[in-house]
Amino acid sequence: MSSTAAHPSISSTPIELNGSDLATACVLCSHNCGLRVDVSDGRITDVRADETNPFTQGYICNKGVTITNYIDHPLRVEHPLRRRDDGSFEQIDWDTAITEIAGRLRDLRDTHGPGVLGLSGVGGQGNHMDAPYATGFLRAFGTRKWFNAYAQEKTQHHLVDSWIFDASPAAFMHADVDNTAFMVVMGTNPKISHRGHRALDTFKALEKKESCTVVVLDPRETETTRGADRHLQVRPGSDAQLLLGMAASIVQNELFDAEFLQSTTTGFNEIRDALGPINVAEMASRAGIEAAELEQLARDFATAPSASFFFDLGVEQTPYSTLVSYLIRILACITGNFGNPGGMHFIESFIPATRSANRKAEPVRALASGIPAIRALGNFGMFSPTLAPEEILVDHPERIRALIVEGGNPLLSYSDTGKWREAVAALDLLVVIDPAMTETAREADYVLPVPCGYEKWEMANFPRRYPQIEVQVRPPVVPAPPDTRPEPEIYTRLLEEMGLVEPLPDELNEIACGEDPVAERAAFFARALELVAGPASRGLDAETQIVSWAYRSVGRHMPAPSLVAVWALCQANAMQRHDAVLRTLGNDWSDKTPGELGEEIFRRILDHPEGVEIACLDETSNLVDHMGHDDGRAHLAVPEMLEEIQRAVTNGMPSDPDYPMILGNGLRTRWTANTIQRDPNWRKGRGPHCQLSISPADAERLDITDGETVRVSTRRASVELPATVDKRLQDGHVAIPNGFGMQHENDNGELETVGVNMNLLSDAADRDPFTGCPHHRFQPCQVAKVA
Repeated sequence: MSSTAAHPSISSTPIELNGSDLATACVLCSHNCGLRVDVSDGRITDVRADETNPFTQGYICNKGVTITNYIDHPLRVEHPLRRRDDGSFEQIDWDTAITEIAGRLRDLRDTHGPGVLGLSGVGGQGNHMDAPYATGFLRAFGTRKWFNAYAQEKTQHHLVDSWIFDASPAAFMHADVDNTAFMVVMGTNPKISHRGHRALDTFKALEKKESCTVVVLDPRETETTRGADRHLQVRPGSDAQLLLGMAASIVQNELFDAEFLQSTTTGFNEIRDALGPINVAEMASRAGIEAAELEQLARDFATAPSASFFFDLGVEQTPYSTLVSYLIRILACITGNFGNPGGMHFIESFIPATRSANRKAEPVRALASGIPAIRALGNFGMFSPTLAPEEILVDHPERIRALIVEGGNPLLSYSDTGKWREAVAALDLLVVIDPAMTETAREADYVLPVPCGYEKWEMANFPRRYPQIEVQVRPPVVPAPPDTRPEPEIYTRLLEEMGLVEPLPDELNEIACGEDPVAERAAFFARALELVAGPASRGLDAETQIVSWAYRSVGRHMPAPSLVAVWALCQANAMQRHDAVLRTLGNDWSDKTPGELGEEIFRRILDHPEGVEIACLDETSNLVDHMGHDDGRAHLAVPEMLEEIQRAVTNGMPSDPDYPMILGNGLRTRWTANTIQRDPNWRKGRGPHCQLSISPADAERLDITDGETVRVSTRRASVELPATVDKRLQDGHVAIPNGFGMQHENDNGELETVGVNMNLLSDAADRDPFTGCPHHRFQPCQVAKVA
């Protein structure tokens, strides 16, 4: 069998050019379905579902089999590039790239302070190995300005959970789908988006389950609504009004769980005072449904044996999105549906759900808006990318002047492309770290190429099932272009070149050269914890220093040095989830030290590239385990949200008479994918795949027929695309799919744009006031036929 030697920062062993039945995962969305692939001559030749993957168990959608289009396409970047004065790019070597970038960052930091640097991206949908190295680089540089795609969707949930429960930012509230008796589905079409665990199979099973009632709230008729017990076709963007009506009805009719409220919560009197005066019929009218329908929904939710909410982007990128998150939790708590079988519970990922000692300190805030960085996924705060352009353009001495974009494409994937272009033009330095020549990379000063998610060791850190903690760390299955480097190597080299970490001490290097990797790791970290006091006393970040030392020493004896971060997480699980780890490993391990348990977890993860369970949480203490307030209770009365309730009741639904229709940006179809999938040839069927969906009545009123070109205009911009008449939509509601507008090299070697970029239409100012999450799913617009 032939093989090729990979760069040691990617893999310390050769990557085989030929192989069969190799375990990996799909990286095209956050569900990361398990895959098996065959490889010939360094290319994937067959892709299929992995029946042995413990969390997806043979589940796959039509996107998963197209991963070869993500790997092999004409716009891969294979060498470091530097922009010339004329705007073209020239190839340079890595030493030159690292030296020049580090020098320019150092000069900007010395002149303007550490706040000069921002980082956009990190992680992608299934490539999270970079995160600890990226955030470590930011800490060492002295900045906390991290703009991540997760924060344009879901940070409101972590913010609200910190207010109500003092929950860890590494915990995620979710429905107990397997056991629920009544489930309200909002803002998602799981049968197409595949939201949740084996979504298509799960919802088919729920349709047949007599003991469960599923109610879907959706402006559209969808594949999911057709199988539901009840479909309430609510008005777009009315989720907060509907939930306010539900909560008010439950309080006014005294359908709340007084025993649960008395034993587990504080602040219910303030909640009752806020909800008592609300006119339920008015809330129903705003939501576009009958008052009796809303009253029945509230009664059914409150009186069911158990009840839950299942939700996603449709309620996360809409007006009052933080209030929506809050009301979902309030409804669960006042009906006693939190921590019970079939209600809402907290699920976790590979990162243990710990709380930082400084979590209640004043957060870092955006200079222009004052919106805080929100701790999410872990204890490092993140900002919505919607805020980044104004942080670059603001007239402030600490504004962002240098931006590293890694694993992201702001000019295509983030809100308000026009504002992003203005901001990028104002930067002193733009560095893009990416496998592809993206729209953002074309504007960069430097483009640093990295292997894609199948050419290096990688992992996805999204939560899986509950109560299991399941982890999949994937080895490379195909070789990377030889002049690429993985993100941890790039960040480590920048740290070293800038002097933000000190060189590896000889003593630690000697420890790492032993013949027993397990013993040397234990000895290494014990001594490193002592030696790091020196660099820390000289103003360097201790955690980043230890990781860099480990990367350059004990990491050499792992399959890839980036796995140091995985090993550290294994040790954290052994220490912070000791009982949960023993539930999985078994009683034979009960007398082992945490270090031994961590090593066993690490061994199992490396031995099982298809994924493996490493811990099992205690279901009986779920709510108690995730409440951090000193009194051990859920604090329902959050002052910010009580004020937001009044704002929502008083102001109602936003509207713009000059732009009377509502655009739902980001419609999910079988042919939409995240923008890392750049090759449009993965799509099948006749198309067009990017089109404006419009109701029959609106089409008739505007004299539009199927296939005609229409112009969609907002206050920011206009785009033109074909129309499709869709009877599933309400009048006044139109939709455009996500994942389009990117440039692709056609068969003639020419760049062409595929579909329209929906973010041209969005306005960075149209966002949630607490988080900066954009209102993609509620954009006032005009539609007209193009003559």
